[in-house]
Amino acid sequence: MLELSIIVCTRNRAESLRRCLNSIDQAVATNSAIQVELVVVNNASTDATAALLEDWQRSTSTRCRVVLAEKRGLSHARNCGLEHASGKIIAFMDDDCTFAPDYLACLQRAYASDVLPTLRGGRVELGDPRDLPCTIKTDLTLQKFTGGHPGGFIHGCNLTMSRSALELVGRFDTRLGAGQPIGAAEDSDFVYRAHRSGVNVLYDPSIVVFHHHGRRDPNEVKQLLDVYNLGNGALYAKHGLRDWKLLLRICRDIGKGLWEFFGGPLADNGLSHRDNLRGYLRGAMRFWFGARQ
Repeated sequence: MLELSIIVCTRNRAESLRRCLNSIDQAVATNSAIQVELVVVNNASTDATAALLEDWQRSTSTRCRVVLAEKRGLSHARNCGLEHASGKIIAFMDDDCTFAPDYLACLQRAYASDVLPTLRGGRVELGDPRDLPCTIKTDLTLQKFTGGHPGGFIHGCNLTMSRSALELVGRFDTRLGAGQPIGAAEDSDFVYRAHRSGVNVLYDPSIVVFHHHGRRDPNEVKQLLDVYNLGNGALYAKHGLRDWKLLLRICRDIGKGLWEFFGGPLADNGLSHRDNLRGYLRGAMRFWFGARQ
């Protein structure tokens, strides 16, 4: 029997949180043979989240624990959730996502034959077709991470791991992630450290969540990409000097920026390569001079 801890971290998203929790409830009800605990981390919400959670706990049959993370920031909340999770397998899900109906069965099947400590990410589909196609991963091929830059290989809203993998990697870096001056890359950094620790890092498209991110204005997406660039810069600053694959990636990005200057194409994300590089530099400077511990 799979002993699974699902961790949902939330801050001021009461409206989307109920939909998220209901999808978990439905998945658990249709896969009753799987032993599940749900840990909801309220990251100092100031909206109706606390009242919603109190009401939802009274109605659910899912084993659920609500904990409060008073220190603001997604990494702090994720670490708080890990402190209260007891499962052999741990799954992180964002509060604006919902499970596919067969999520638990697919997760159980994926981990059934593992021998090595393993970290798995799953497929992320749009929850609402009106939203722009960002913060998703829809590849249908099983993939293994072999090093280099981990950004986009696994999304933090559909991140799972064995207890043995967690013991090797440790906790999330609280200098990174939403709520911090470097508002991204806590999940990429975790994936990168997992690989460097000898953990088997896989992408499994059978494990599916739907992301109801709500971004329908291209300017919102651009702002998000700017934050991701800060995270990339911090990742380079933290690990780049010790990893030739990351150094090679930086050199390639610089080369693309120079090519763009002489008439080459923009980056795939619609930003200029020079915009990306400026974001990397800001992220690296914030990491080295503002976020180092």
